[in-house]
Amino acid sequence: MQTAEKRLAAKLKKGDTAALKGIIDRYTGYVRTVIRNFSRGILSEQDVDELCSDVFYSLWQHRETLDARLGFRSYLSAIARNAVKDRFKSAKPPCEDISELDIPSEFSVEDAAQLSETMRCLDKGLEELSEQEREIFARYYFYGESTPQIAKKLNLAEGVVRSKLSRTRSKLKEYLTERGFDNA
Repeated sequence: MQTAEKRLAAKLKKGDTAALKGIIDRYTGYVRTVIRNFSRGILSEQDVDELCSDVFYSLWQHRETLDARLGFRSYLSAIARNAVKDRFKSAKPPCEDISELDIPSEFSVEDAAQLSETMRCLDKGLEELSEQEREIFARYYFYGESTPQIAKKLNLAEGVVRSKLSRTRSKLKEYLTERGFDNA
């Protein structure tokens, strides 16, 4: 942690609300970016705002445990990722059309068109899966849940979850390949 950050961390640990305001002012953009990136564009701006507030509240609640050797980015990034995971764990699997996800602005027009078309095709491929296959796939790939977590929530053996994920990936790859997406 740089000297200025060490001073800020020391003030924060003592309960200085001005230090918290300084951290919020300095790192809000960073935290919002972590949340957006980790959620893969699934969360609304309102959800991002809410989680961002939760991150700084959590930092305040756990300020005594700050390690002055680490930077705020490390703490805030970990808190933000965990907040996104917790949000996804408490939500139902997505039922929206995944082809409507935001495409990053740094993509070229061609890349964006290709991604959009791939996502539309993937969405159609997901529609052909069983409800259980879709739920397992969404929980694993969109919500970041582990196979043990999914197994517990769905009352399945972990091996069954891993097997269904493997088969689902194969089905989706075949589906995409049949439709001309050779790099799937």
